[in-house]
Amino acid sequence: MNSSIVSAVRDAVNDSDCVVALGGGADSAVLLWAACEVLGPERIEAVFVFHDLEGSEMLRDSAGALAAQLRVRLMVFDRPISDGGNLEARARTERYDAMEALLVDGRLGLTGHTADDQAETIVMRMFRGSGSGGLSGIPSARGAWRRPLLDMSRSTLRETAIELHLPFSDDPANEDKRFVRSRVRHIIMPTIERELGPESKSNVARSGALLGADDALLQRQANLVPTVRFPGGVSIPIGAIVSAPRPVASRVVRNALHLLMKDAKSSQNDVDAVLKVANGSKGITISNGFIVTPERPFVTIHATSHSTNQLTETHRGQEEIEIEVGSTFEWFGSEYTVTRHPISGRYRTGGRFTVLSSEAVQPPTSARNLGNGDRIDTGHGSTPLTELLRVTGVPARVRRTSLVVTVSGKVAALGGIRVASWAAPRHGQPAVVIKREYTQ
Repeated sequence: MNSSIVSAVRDAVNDSDCVVALGGGADSAVLLWAACEVLGPERIEAVFVFHDLEGSEMLRDSAGALAAQLRVRLMVFDRPISDGGNLEARARTERYDAMEALLVDGRLGLTGHTADDQAETIVMRMFRGSGSGGLSGIPSARGAWRRPLLDMSRSTLRETAIELHLPFSDDPANEDKRFVRSRVRHIIMPTIERELGPESKSNVARSGALLGADDALLQRQANLVPTVRFPGGVSIPIGAIVSAPRPVASRVVRNALHLLMKDAKSSQNDVDAVLKVANGSKGITISNGFIVTPERPFVTIHATSHSTNQLTETHRGQEEIEIEVGSTFEWFGSEYTVTRHPISGRYRTGGRFTVLSSEAVQPPTSARNLGNGDRIDTGHGSTPLTELLRVTGVPARVRRTSLVVTVSGKVAALGGIRVASWAAPRHGQPAVVIKREYTQ
């Protein structure tokens, strides 16, 4: 078994220097030993985070003794936390935060999660009503983090630690029935194994792995749907999520909500609300004060009107940007490319595209936001840009930041909506296309 543990760590680290999370228990003790076997102690840094809870001093002493025995440098971070609600989550956040700063120059972070941890996590998330992402369990690799012992049982690792004479201690928190994980570990899992057989624990983990593969497929499909970010909000193409299978559409919306809410959690109710608006319902307010509105061809999730107005005011003073063929530029959260095409007709002005006569686009050509009194030549007079924005359904909250293209100070186009008659390309002649790119 020792060789299997070493092989698992070797496969996970792939010759990268590592930072090992050391908790003072048997699992992380074996992990540190195996990492030393693979890389040598000089390429490893161990980290213990001291929370000043019951048993913390004992665990710190065990971690120190282990590091000394294996001749590994040990860093101890003092991150005391108060006892009380959400203790496990707060402690976990402190540990990961402490280690994240050390994961530089290609270093990997190793944790000693086991097959037992995996099964317990899946059962806990099942009772919370998690979807495939949560029920897939603890990932073996994510970003710079690796968990090479996920296929090893806790009992096997404990036996290995004893066999190798590695110092370790048992965390009293693991016996504290206040914590959900402790109750799952000592009550629910033993009951499942007793009633359904000893293989049931590994079967739970196997189900998680199968769900993980399904979840990865859903995520890849969801990533194909572009989202457009702007200050204070995000837009999702309605056609893409209405035509997509419901699980994919839900994933697209959840990803967009995560972009906006970051650490704040969205709910399935929020996801359902966005999909209802995309399917024709009226706008609605969801968690954290965000508003969902239909802005065809998009459904848009954005901050409250007050916050959005503040964002708009912030950008009103933005200076004009000179643009030229072959360049790219940013405008209020979107990226634009400017290209020349030898024959017009391939693209038409509308949506993401603004198509102008190549002859008309001469220096100085600029991009700016909407100005008071702006009008555009229609060939039979002129019309206010504000009226064009209104009749084409552009939301009032973003009209001020619409893209206006000028040539020598004269309005040549309202981005994606209208080109002045004198700047419109004739069929078969060269054209300049200004294209708004999708930004994730």
